[in-house]
Amino acid sequence: MLKKYFFLSLIASHLIMSCGSPRLALREWTDLPREHYTIPPYAQHLAPFKIALDPGHGGLSHLPGYKRGPSGKEEAVMNLNVAFALKEFLEAAGATVVLTRSDDRFVSLQERATIAERAGCDLMISLHHNAAQNPQVNYASVYYHLYPDYSPASMDLGRHIYFGLVEALRLPQVANEGLLSDKMIYPDGFGLLRAARMPAVLLESSFFSNPREEKRLTNLRYNRREAYGIFLGLARWAASGIPRAQLVQPKAVSRDKKPEVVYQLFDGITERGGRGVGQLLAYAQSASLKIDSQPVPAQIDLKKKRLWFQPDSSLRNGKHLLQVDLQNLFKNHNLPRVDTLIIAAPTRFIAFETPASKLPADGVAAMPITLTLCDAENEPVWEGTSVIVQADKGRIISEPNSLQDGRATFYYQAGTEPGPVNLFASADSHSDTLQLELTPPGDFWVLSGMAVDDSTGKAVAGAELALNDSVWAQTDGAGGFFIARPPAGLHRFEMRAAGYAPATEMITIDSMQSVFRRSVLHANLNGLLHEQTIILDASFGGAETGDRFDEGLTAADANFALMSHLADSLKWAGAQAILLRQASDTDLPVSARIAAANQIPQGWYLKCDYRKWNSDSLLVQTTIYPGNQMGESIAIALNQAFAKRPNTRTVLRRNTDVPEVTRTNKTAVGVTLSCRRPELLERDLPALFRGIVDFYLAQSRTSGIPEEQ
Repeated sequence: MLKKYFFLSLIASHLIMSCGSPRLALREWTDLPREHYTIPPYAQHLAPFKIALDPGHGGLSHLPGYKRGPSGKEEAVMNLNVAFALKEFLEAAGATVVLTRSDDRFVSLQERATIAERAGCDLMISLHHNAAQNPQVNYASVYYHLYPDYSPASMDLGRHIYFGLVEALRLPQVANEGLLSDKMIYPDGFGLLRAARMPAVLLESSFFSNPREEKRLTNLRYNRREAYGIFLGLARWAASGIPRAQLVQPKAVSRDKKPEVVYQLFDGITERGGRGVGQLLAYAQSASLKIDSQPVPAQIDLKKKRLWFQPDSSLRNGKHLLQVDLQNLFKNHNLPRVDTLIIAAPTRFIAFETPASKLPADGVAAMPITLTLCDAENEPVWEGTSVIVQADKGRIISEPNSLQDGRATFYYQAGTEPGPVNLFASADSHSDTLQLELTPPGDFWVLSGMAVDDSTGKAVAGAELALNDSVWAQTDGAGGFFIARPPAGLHRFEMRAAGYAPATEMITIDSMQSVFRRSVLHANLNGLLHEQTIILDASFGGAETGDRFDEGLTAADANFALMSHLADSLKWAGAQAILLRQASDTDLPVSARIAAANQIPQGWYLKCDYRKWNSDSLLVQTTIYPGNQMGESIAIALNQAFAKRPNTRTVLRRNTDVPEVTRTNKTAVGVTLSCRRPELLERDLPALFRGIVDFYLAQSRTSGIPEEQ
């Protein structure tokens, strides 16, 4: 009997222990859980946001091997399928979604950023998949721009999305960091993240170069799984609350140069009904204020939920940018918002500058008058200050142009009655007077006038005025010029400016009658290249001579000569042509060329390199970054221009073995000219210039120039 009870007790004990402590059953990390999609309650906080989804690439399926997996599947298609699935999840949660592309079309990087900005999107997610030489590599990563402090809100997005991806895809490898700087890939980061004007991250969700992953990425159900991971990351980001700061005072314009700046703060949690402790749910040390990107010692009151600052010294007149940074208890930062504060202290002094104190009373003579407006501290007033000028004799023929550093120029034309004339300038209820003397004709005479663009009517500043080929004056910022007592007689009058055809006429100057000329300038090539910037890079230089041609000519010298002549031609057409190498013997390493090009804020880059080739033919090889549409258009135009020359063969290369093409932060094209001897002026310069002009001609027929890579 005792034995029976003993066994029964053992069985009962085992059952009790089994019920209380079930065995832990672990599964392989890479075993994907069953599909189960739902919109969690916390995803409701996505509803206020407008989100830009950017499916990477597209429209380049004609390029062999471009962004394709081992079996030829296109990354662009994978990206788009994930975007469609993610859009469904986000819209189901109440968010508004904007796609930068919805089919297989090319959209430039700048255009993608512009689409998001114009749509008023709050954030941008660029969807990509990665590739590597090693087919075994497969992990998720999220890229941010440059440094964490560049956009803290982007770091918040990236952190949540990264772990959502890792959990959803269960890839065999997990990166040690997960969040990566795009500076690791390009010195100035990714073009899209650089162009974005809102929090933005670029996802490389997995590696399509992995054969197994490529196969999974062609499955719409797997694309949905990936999208759901991203969606959950975004939902958790929104659920953590997004703090914000609202400028209370001053309003847009302050007459006080030491205004008190006050912000109302919101943590993004208590405003939606979250329970607090009677104060802002934020880290006090995280709250900061910057004025014109410089930190200032602002004060914060968590109970009043306010931040304020009053400068000890006067702010300069003009526009100032205010930005508050704040981090709530979930470590989420506020979305970047820049408020504009204009300091506009009243005008208290107006000074007049004139090239002469008198004018002939001939009804023709005109003179520029420059105003300088200052406040009570003798500092230039705000450039938006309105200035009114009047004259009690004669007339104002050109109103004051926009104020710059408190200065503006207008033109006064004399009347026909000798004697004193008063000119009045007023601003902010303050007025000052200038008195000039109008003298009888014969004592004083002037040659004056203006230069304007014939198509736009705008003033042309910096134009040279020549009499009989001798330069006498240069037009000012208002496009005007003034010469006192020019030599009497018949003169060849010429107005010339870079980018314009000279305007020439014969004029007669008489000491009894002033002359006023309005020179209408016609832009060369109808202004096609005006306001365009092209960075010209002549390969080699200094100790690096490159190949040697007959009679001791080096490739370095030939490259520099060609680029110098091209710069002159482009300037003639009105473009801003910038030579990276300023002399034929200048040493300029590749890294320095790239850095110099990257510091120039606009334009595109053109590199030229002569190579020795023992053939009577010319081989032209243009190199671009694969997928750069603008670069491809330029390269094709250059090749077509060269192809019109006899004995010429052209090749377009799409690769990444030219560092200057790969690592510049703008569209870049390399041109290699292989020949027996350079023919600078007869063959190569005309073809290069023709190709550039043809590119811009083609773009002028469309909606605009493709943006930079």
